[in-house]
Amino acid sequence: MRVTFIDNLLLEQRADGYHFDLQPHLGLISLLAVLRQGGHHGTLVDPKLEVHSGRLALDASLYESIAELVLATRPDVVGLTSLGCNFMATTKIAAHLRRRSPELPVLLGGPHASILDVPVLERYPQFDLVVRGEAELTLPPLLEALESRRFSALRGITYRDAHGIRRTGDAPLVADLDTLPPAAYDSCPPTGQEMIRVEAGRGCPFACTFCSTAGFFGRRYRLKSADRLCADLDRLHETYGTRRFALTHDLFTVNKAKVREFCEAVAPRGYTWTCSARMDCVDADLLDAMAKAGCRSLYYGVETGSPRMQKVVSKRLDLALYEPTLEATRRAGMAATASFITGYPQETAGDQRMTLDLIGSTWRRFAGTVTTQLHLLTPEPGTELLGEFRDRLGYDGRVTDFNLPALEADDADITAADPEIFVNHHYYEGVLPRPRHVLVTALYQTLCRLSRDVQRHLLARYDDSLSAFTEAVLSRPDAHADADPARLLRDCLTDRWGADDYLVSLVRYLLAATDPAGTACGGPAQRPRPDTADRRRPLRLSSGAAVLRDIHACPEILRVLGEAPAPETARIPEELRTRRGHCLLLPGDRELTVRNLALSAGSVELLAFLEVPRSRPDIARHIGVTDDESDSLDAFLGRLLDLGVLEHGEAPVPAGV
Repeated sequence: MRVTFIDNLLLEQRADGYHFDLQPHLGLISLLAVLRQGGHHGTLVDPKLEVHSGRLALDASLYESIAELVLATRPDVVGLTSLGCNFMATTKIAAHLRRRSPELPVLLGGPHASILDVPVLERYPQFDLVVRGEAELTLPPLLEALESRRFSALRGITYRDAHGIRRTGDAPLVADLDTLPPAAYDSCPPTGQEMIRVEAGRGCPFACTFCSTAGFFGRRYRLKSADRLCADLDRLHETYGTRRFALTHDLFTVNKAKVREFCEAVAPRGYTWTCSARMDCVDADLLDAMAKAGCRSLYYGVETGSPRMQKVVSKRLDLALYEPTLEATRRAGMAATASFITGYPQETAGDQRMTLDLIGSTWRRFAGTVTTQLHLLTPEPGTELLGEFRDRLGYDGRVTDFNLPALEADDADITAADPEIFVNHHYYEGVLPRPRHVLVTALYQTLCRLSRDVQRHLLARYDDSLSAFTEAVLSRPDAHADADPARLLRDCLTDRWGADDYLVSLVRYLLAATDPAGTACGGPAQRPRPDTADRRRPLRLSSGAAVLRDIHACPEILRVLGEAPAPETARIPEELRTRRGHCLLLPGDRELTVRNLALSAGSVELLAFLEVPRSRPDIARHIGVTDDESDSLDAFLGRLLDLGVLEHGEAPVPAGV
């Protein structure tokens, strides 16, 4: 039987646009391997890859285009998986498949459908049935039963018959993950990926009220054996050449003995790897063993800096472990990520301040080794939190983190009208107003565009308190959810310290250098070779350029902060605190770099003139160049094109102009 799986349309919204996780879907490539073992032919269609490559557009045509790709594989059965953040895409793709191939069986699985199986089938006839939970043991007998449609003897299936929606008993978990065949990475080869994601285990024994992981993988903690996991890494190394891996398990270190066995087995291979852990499931000895075995970084889900909220959401992490664990991780030579959440319905301003100040203290104590994250809480189906606050859901249409934006005309209306199915696109109305949570997370993301030295130097003026600075911004009359956080940050500092303060210049400089609409330090400059001989085309200031007027010598001040033992208390020389000028920022030739060019007052005036497309005669008249000097002008403008200061306008200037 020919089975085609469709991967999640999973993307992340960042300041500079949408980013796609191009790693193969671990659940689907595991199912493909099981199907092949049973003699079936499996294919994986990855919408993310199609959009990322430019073959498909992220617009209203996307869902039907994906359906066309799927039908081109000539499937006997189609299987879709989905998370709540992208369930709209799943329903729309399935609807196009149903319209174009009415008899084609369309199966649905994944965490979202497993929890909301009955309401999904009640409202979306494009799906024939839902496979709940882990599907490796369920899918093979299901395919055998498709022709007869006799599903009652199967477990883990929700389906329709003449009498309505039927739900069979839950299927068993895969008790021994070593019994599964090697995942079918060749169905979506991770070529070009610096690191390959590998499933290390499943299951979470903890009971956080906001998390749905256990609702899908169960509470039984399972980890692949050291021999099996190393064999998986060896196979990927031999096939794709990589020596870097991300071990996927929310809680890799729960069973310390098993982790030590893996460390002993993997250490001689020379691989490097990352993993996730709870802070109360590691110790200094284990961290040292992991580092010696190739572990390079750990992801710690801390979730809140408030001891009260740790109890309220049943995370129950002893925050006294926070700094010692990060210190032990650093001493072992590993980096760490500490992730936090705000937006809990029970969260008070005091709770939120504790979270912000724990992040701020991390910036001070662990600069260079710990990355922090602050996310806006997303309601998840099947969680205890949703059960308690289901009647306090709100909708404002805001797209956060991984939520898919509305692409078709009715997407937003469908989402707003159905908070049960599209609960991930809603929010909890709680103690604190939604606009505050939105603005706090947006301001945090903006502060993350500053260097760590500047973050620390800035907070020193607010008693080393991230919450104190955040409250100063929130107290502004123009602070609202839709306000530009970069503008609020600049204006808050300007009003408090004055436009002549070097700190204001540093913030202006770094925000310009990381502006996704401008110099976009997300990657090296990609400048096509300009046609300097085409004199008919107008010229304008490059869209990747930023002109900063009347600004301090920021690179020199940044150097002083970087060389200081403690950037918080660094003394900036008087000469640097008073010297000002103009500069031009351009994308650098390497990732995350910019070029900084000093400008004269005349150059600033010329670039302001060129903010709109100008013909060469206009430019000549503006700067007073005569016909006899036209060759020199052409050479000058050609040099600016080569440097990326200028670019051609949208359309040629008519002949004779």
